[in-house]
Amino acid sequence: MIYNIIFLDIDGVMNSEQYVRWNHRHHHRYGSIDPRECYRLARFCEKYNIRLVISSSWRNSNSWKKTYDEFMNEGMLELPYRHHGMKIIAPYIVGVTPYCESRHRGTEIKAFFDIVDGKYPDFKKLMKEDFTIGGWCIVDDDNDMLEEQLDHFVQTKFMNGLTRNDYNKILKIIYYNELKKCLEDFSYFKKYISDHGK
Repeated sequence: MIYNIIFLDIDGVMNSEQYVRWNHRHHHRYGSIDPRECYRLARFCEKYNIRLVISSSWRNSNSWKKTYDEFMNEGMLELPYRHHGMKIIAPYIVGVTPYCESRHRGTEIKAFFDIVDGKYPDFKKLMKEDFTIGGWCIVDDDNDMLEEQLDHFVQTKFMNGLTRNDYNKILKIIYYNELKKCLEDFSYFKKYISDHGK
């Protein structure tokens, strides 16, 4: 199985200063994570065939299953579907990054790639199942990433959280190689048609 992956932070991504003000006006009814953003992310993952690996401190580093269960328990089923909260993104979670001694986010993400590649079989419980990573993107409000990860990194700001522009950046990063191949194929066939049309 090949998955396109977002390495997802939570605070500063799935909540924001704008959300805090909005939630305050609703008497803090909706909790600390913006349920509207969870709804948007779930729709995004469904539409573009993307899965999530939780890199946030919200993850439970012992196992994927415990993190999944915790997200499912954050749902608010008594509210309309678009306000179900973190429960709505739980089905798209396929892994969690390990905690490294340095607590450096980029190092933890790199370690997850090693786990996927089978280098640390004892850590397979951090994955829902065996899979290969296709396109991937890191979404975080902090910038403690490795240099080789920067081309795959979208940095959010706590003021706004995840924005429409950020979603566009994610798509460009995840599908860059496929887009590049499509353009190369298009150029080839254009030349082929041109050469054989003489």
